[in-house]
Amino acid sequence: MIQVFSDLLHIFDSLTVPIADGGLGRFSARSIPGFSHCAVGKDINGSPALLVQANTESTIDPPVILENLSVVHMVSCRVQGSQFSDEPRSLTVIRCTGTDRILHEYFLRCLYPIAAVLPPKPSRQQINDSVSKLIDLFKQMAETPRKTVVGLWAELFVIAHAQEPTCLMMAWRSQLEERFDFALDSERLEVKCALGELRSHHFALEQLRPLGRTRVLIASLLTDRQEGGTSLVDLVELIRARVKEPSLLVRIDNIVARTLGQNWRAATSARFDLQKALASLRFVDAATLPAVSLPLPEEISGVHFRVDLARHPLPFPVELMNGALFPAAVGGLTRS
Repeated sequence: MIQVFSDLLHIFDSLTVPIADGGLGRFSARSIPGFSHCAVGKDINGSPALLVQANTESTIDPPVILENLSVVHMVSCRVQGSQFSDEPRSLTVIRCTGTDRILHEYFLRCLYPIAAVLPPKPSRQQINDSVSKLIDLFKQMAETPRKTVVGLWAELFVIAHAQEPTCLMMAWRSQLEERFDFALDSERLEVKCALGELRSHHFALEQLRPLGRTRVLIASLLTDRQEGGTSLVDLVELIRARVKEPSLLVRIDNIVARTLGQNWRAATSARFDLQKALASLRFVDAATLPAVSLPLPEEISGVHFRVDLARHPLPFPVELMNGALFPAAVGGLTRS
């Protein structure tokens, strides 16, 4: 996926800005390798677009206009430099309408999983189904952030370096309000990250003392902000290089967008020390960590507290490695 994004960015950067031509939309464009029905385009404002050749079996759908994104069907276009030739064509045009370079890269990065699920000459309904995910991403860019940047970075770090990242992607929280970062059957994986040298993490009581037969593994790591370090986008691209299922690639974009909200620029600007994270990563059985005593008085709920793990031994929990989620996460990472 890193190569795919680099290819799309290279295609876009290699395109010249077309000259406006009467009432027709005009683009310079090149086909996306492996997807003859799709092309990366550059409009007369120098902004990127995805041009899709659809069949004509369905009625024209209304356009979608957001702050930085527009989707319009049956646009009469002249396209230079693509398989569509320079003749007028009726195309679906998915355009990034902002002028920000970071926004352009974000748009291009999201295009591959969108294009990958489309068949040759897709219907407009198929295009709508695929593009709706991109629309959701851009809508979420205006929402309130739901988690710290370093917390999301740590989750992506664990996925990127896991033995089976596809398993973790499927187990990753679908709702931001979920108690645990990853859940599969009776297994729960919670990722905790601290900046600096103090291995102190914030927990909800239910994360360390869950009900029933739920087993909880804590991934604890340390990192620092580092100029020239590893960004959220870098980790996402590492994951995309290992996870090939388009629906999961769309899912990772969706979770990142929902988590960051208005902080979406931090995906590229916030950078952290990857080597420190790798060296400090420890896995521990949540049941062995100190917690508030149970049972709680009936009048008390929603208990949260901080645990200093530096004062607690962190032996590797071999006894938990008999399921699916925990080995998938731990197998490619430090066990000591």
